[in-house]
Amino acid sequence: MKNILYIGKYNGIIGGIERYMQQSAELLRKNGFAVHYLYTENGGREQEKFAEAFDSIQIFSPENNLLKNADIVIIHNIIGVEYLQFMPENRTFFFAHDHNIYCQRHHYYTPLGRINCHRKYNKFICKLCSLGRNEAPPLMEFRKFPALVLSDFMAQNLRKNGFEKVLKLPPFIKTSARKSGFMPDGVLRILFLGQLIRGKGADLMLEALAELDIPFDCTVAGDGNDRIMLEKMVDNFILRDKVHFAGFVGYTEKLWENCDVFFFPIRWQEPFGLVGLEAMAHGVPVVAFDLGGVREWLIEFENGILVPEKKTVAAAGILGGLSYNRQALENMGKRGLELAQNKFSEEKFVENFKKICEVLK
Repeated sequence: MKNILYIGKYNGIIGGIERYMQQSAELLRKNGFAVHYLYTENGGREQEKFAEAFDSIQIFSPENNLLKNADIVIIHNIIGVEYLQFMPENRTFFFAHDHNIYCQRHHYYTPLGRINCHRKYNKFICKLCSLGRNEAPPLMEFRKFPALVLSDFMAQNLRKNGFEKVLKLPPFIKTSARKSGFMPDGVLRILFLGQLIRGKGADLMLEALAELDIPFDCTVAGDGNDRIMLEKMVDNFILRDKVHFAGFVGYTEKLWENCDVFFFPIRWQEPFGLVGLEAMAHGVPVVAFDLGGVREWLIEFENGILVPEKKTVAAAGILGGLSYNRQALENMGKRGLELAQNKFSEEKFVENFKKICEVLK
C-alpha cells in the first residue's frame, strides 16, 4: 500500500494539525509512499510551502480520481458529513487530533470557570455547556471509520465515546543537539511557543512569571486573539522588560537554541502536545501543567517537571529552582533528546505506519 490520500480542511498552516500533516507527508514520501491532499476550504499560512509536502494538492471534489485510487484515505479534520459518503469503504481512517469530535464546545472545558471535562458526549448537557453556539459533533457519522490517535489519552476518550476500533500511531520528531550551554549570562531564558488563545494558557504563564524574583527573560512566540489581552497583562505585571512578543515564527530553530526551559502552561487537555516533543528534540527541558496527553512524552524529572493544572505559584517555584540548578537543566535536556531519538524516531513512525496499513488488508 503506497498511495496515501490525506483529507483536511485547509490548504495552509492553522496550527498543529496542519504541521503534522505537512511533516508526516514529507517523511512518508521520503520512504517511498505517494501522499496526495484534498482540502475542503481555502485558508492558512505558508500555503506554497505546505503544498510542497505533497505529490499533489487539490480542493475536494467527489469526482476526483485520487479518492478512487488511494490505498488509504486519512481524514485529518472534522469535515462536513456531506463529504463522508464519498470516502472509500474499508480504506478510510479518521485521525482524531482534537476534542471536537466529542465536545460541542471543542475546548473540553466548561465556559464558566474553565473546568476541564472528562464526560463522554451527552447531547443535552453538551448543548447547554456550549451555550448552543456550535453544532452537535458528528459522532455517529465518524464512528464508522477506524480511528487513529497520537496518545493513549485520546484513545480512551474515543473509546468512551463509542469508537470501537482505535489505533495509536505515535508521532515522530527530528532531533538536533544543542550547540550552546544553559544560562550563559546567568539569566533563565523561558520560551512559550503556541497560539495565543485561552486554551494554550499564555495568561497562566504570565501569572507565574509575575511571581518570579530571579533574573529571567521570556519569549512569547505565536499569535492569536488573546495577544492584546496578554500585552496588557505584561504591562500590569510590570514585565515589559522581561517578556517579549515575537509574533508568528515559521522557522523556530533559533528559538530553541536560545532558551533554557520550555514552559507549557496549557489550560485545556492537550491531546498530545507536539510542541513539547519539539522541545525534547532540541535538548530543552519542559515545565508543563499535568493535563491530557502530556505524560505520553514528559517523564517526571527525566526530561521535565509536571505541575498540577493552573497552579501558577507552584510553576513559579519550579522555574525559580531551576534557575539555580544549571546541571539539572543540562541533565533533563540531554535525557529529553535521548528519549526523542529512541521513542519518537522517524524509523519507528514509518514502521508503525506500515503496521497500520496492514490493518486494511
